Amino acid sequence: MKYGEVFSTSWKIVWKFKALWIFGILSSCMRSAGGGSGSNGGGGGGGSGFLAPHGVQASQSPSLTLQGDHWFQLLQLRLEEQPWLIAALLIALFLFISAIIVLSLFAGTLGRVGVARGAWLADEGRQKLGFALLLKESWPYFWRVFLLMLLIGLAGLVLASVLVLPILLLTILSFGLIWLILIPLLLPFSLLFIALALGINALIEEAVVAIVGENLGIFAALARAWELLWEKPFPQLVMSFLLSVIRFVVILVLALPILLIAVPFLVSLLFQTDVATSIGAVISGLSFVLYLIVMLAASGVLYAYTGTVWALTFRRLTGRINDIALVTGTV
Repeated sequence: MKYGEVFSTSWKIVWKFKALWIFGILSSCMRSAGGGSGSNGGGGGGGSGFLAPHGVQASQSPSLTLQGDHWFQLLQLRLEEQPWLIAALLIALFLFISAIIVLSLFAGTLGRVGVARGAWLADEGRQKLGFALLLKESWPYFWRVFLLMLLIGLAGLVLASVLVLPILLLTILSFGLIWLILIPLLLPFSLLFIALALGINALIEEAVVAIVGENLGIFAALARAWELLWEKPFPQLVMSFLLSVIRFVVILVLALPILLIAVPFLVSLLFQTDVATSIGAVISGLSFVLYLIVMLAASGVLYAYTGTVWALTFRRLTGRINDIALVTGTV
């Protein structure tokens, strides 16, 4: 397989069809879900949100409403008087996290399907791929890929339990002495684990492409991806490794400016005044919000590109070449 052709053609496709960026952003929801936006609306819900508990009069100490530690004390007293609130808060937190996970899974699935389908059509010579068309093209495959992701997630959970629980049990029973045997084996096992992880990643990505490109069912797609991985393991392991390196480098580069964004706030602390601190916080906060937009767009391009590379890898390994693009140079 010509790796250079796959990488260059994938970039041309992603750059030409900007709608893929949107699906790349959606795809990133699944791959990087769990980010921490759940603490925004927790504590300061307005001055009249909590009534003072029995024995605590707000009029006796007006400054209570101005200090966070006093609000915490009021909340603690309320929870002591009404312990059922703890259960309600835990249930609400569980439901909130569950909703975030489900929404991320839905958005991520739609993104992966849209990128794979768009890349497949583009490599076949399709000249127009708008968002509406890609959305329409994606729906017939959505639930199959969604169930595939659920199946893989459950399999990963079972596999992790099978691997981790025995080691944990042996560690407890041997009082940690088992690690005297395990530590010398970490390097070879780590190399084996990396190779296994690269293979599993290739299997998953190509199974998604098999569903979207060849209209297969879940288990037929897994069988197709496994057959392809078994017959041609080297190109897919290399591609999995190269794409992992690309993702790592891009994410690292995107993370570095966040340190610079914090500089105005850190400098403002040196002045030790409320005005300077407020100005520094506003500058850093607005810069962070603006940079989030940049990161979102960059992640869309990144995951649109990696998804396109996998789609073209599948097509090249199965003998599909875009003859129209090769002749006309339109892609």
